[in-house]
Amino acid sequence: MRLTKILAGVVLAAALPLAGCGQAGTAEQPSPAPSVTVTPKPAAFDATVKQLLEVDRAHPDKVATAFATLITSWDVAADRTETAAAVRARQLMTPALAARTVEPQRNASQALWLELGPLGAFSAPTIGPGAPIDGDEGTDTEDIAYRNFTATWTWRDADGKHLKADERKRNIFLVLTKANGAWSVADYVTEDLPA
Repeated sequence: MRLTKILAGVVLAAALPLAGCGQAGTAEQPSPAPSVTVTPKPAAFDATVKQLLEVDRAHPDKVATAFATLITSWDVAADRTETAAAVRARQLMTPALAARTVEPQRNASQALWLELGPLGAFSAPTIGPGAPIDGDEGTDTEDIAYRNFTATWTWRDADGKHLKADERKRNIFLVLTKANGAWSVADYVTEDLPA
């Protein structure tokens, strides 16, 4: 019984500041919310993403490079997870891969996002050649291509200034297929490499 009265008192105490705060005849003004200044990313980020999505689909190397760049291009102020970049790249995927590319509920990079989000940070990836692909991983045919890249990136603020280098290095392995003369990413695997 005593616990019930204490809980009722806590609920009442929490509700009282919300009730009757306005004065008669005046509109209530909402109390200012704590603000976090999020600096908008430069228009160059969006322009780069748009350009990468408009890649010449007749060449598997161009599609593969554009895709690897897109999936490591993050805007932490807008992207909830790293997978948001892959979702942006759906139009370079086969319909089957695009359908199964969804954001997870949790961000594996949450600590980094919390650190860089208020700065309006975005990644600036560098895509380089990965380890050579041997016959066991796949041999190109007329309609299938295999590509491997190593990606690194730095973080920049909304003004394009360098914030920090990310110490991760990521291997990106892609399988591309051609349909109606256009190459698309049919599958991909990423793996963070030891520093």
